[in-house]
Amino acid sequence: MKPKGYVHSIGETIYDGEGKPLVLKGVNFGNWFVQEFWMATSCLPSFETGRYTQRRGFEAMLKNPNLRPEDIRVLEAVYIDNFIKEEDFKRISGLHLNAIRINFSVYNLTDDGENVREGGFDKLDWALDMAEKYSLYVILDLHGAIGSQNMDHHSGDDSQFNLYGNAENRCKTVHLWEQIAEHFKDRTIVCGYDLLNEPRRKKHRYGGKRCFDFYDELYKAVRKIDPNHMIFVECFSFPNHGADFQDYGWKNICYEYHIYNLTPISQMACLRFYKAMHRLMGYKAPVYVGEWNAWGKDRNWEKTFAYFDRLGWSYTSWTYKINRYPQDHGCRAERGHWGMLEIDVKPVDLSTASFEEIRDTYRKVGSENARTTHVYEVYRKAFDKEAK
Repeated sequence: MKPKGYVHSIGETIYDGEGKPLVLKGVNFGNWFVQEFWMATSCLPSFETGRYTQRRGFEAMLKNPNLRPEDIRVLEAVYIDNFIKEEDFKRISGLHLNAIRINFSVYNLTDDGENVREGGFDKLDWALDMAEKYSLYVILDLHGAIGSQNMDHHSGDDSQFNLYGNAENRCKTVHLWEQIAEHFKDRTIVCGYDLLNEPRRKKHRYGGKRCFDFYDELYKAVRKIDPNHMIFVECFSFPNHGADFQDYGWKNICYEYHIYNLTPISQMACLRFYKAMHRLMGYKAPVYVGEWNAWGKDRNWEKTFAYFDRLGWSYTSWTYKINRYPQDHGCRAERGHWGMLEIDVKPVDLSTASFEEIRDTYRKVGSENARTTHVYEVYRKAFDKEAK
């Protein structure tokens, strides 16, 4: 499927390239480009804090006496080439889903935080080719900007909060998005750009004007190059942490929420809260739930699917595949609650292991070594029924 036109939004509805209403339903490719310590196959028990992040992992390999600097990108490619393969796109399409959100960071694309290195887009280009082959729209998500937009481990760097207050890092992030927009502006399989994942205005403080003013910088930079692709703007963590896009003059956008109910209230009560807050804020834009999880109960997954459908909200759950091996820091993914697929691979210490040990570990991360979870079965049953 190579769409004839661009996915776009008008009012509170998303439309495909032919002008038909479109609801995106799919999953994230978390842990692919950006490994997260709680589900990673890399670890750093003897390095700095002992907690793996993408930036810290690169630094550990540079200090590893068993590795040459040129080995780092080779090993990164081994992991990325094995974690997601063509069969994974085929599997997701076979579930009757129509979208994937691909999460990448500045560390995947650049060596200096600004300029995309030679070949930096190659794997994303391949992913878009696979998405076209299997009729899956793609949301391109900058999960981690230089300096970190949230100081969370999943930005690739939990050691600093140095994006908004740093003019150099802001300029680098704007320039990075200019390069992304220039490269992908003609790819209609891309349904939109997710400019910044889970931005915070301060450490441990949710979004607001500071985040949205920077979104405006990014929006204007992208629009000078690419007037066609939809832009996703994240209200993190709740609708009241957003801003009225009409104040900025934005068009062809979609508001994005991430819904993780970590409270004692029920899943449905949580969803109703988001609906009420969204309406109270008066946002006249479509809604996309870029990340969410219904945890262990099948009925919560089923009710969430049904509720999103009733509201016409698009969504991609977190996440497609995890590594559930117990990490030294004591964080273990709950059995079957996160990924559709689970591998069980002992993480390799990037600060001490040999090239061969890291390579051989990364070769084990493919889905041929994974088992399906109850999350996969919930999706299969729900969307088989919907397809019929």
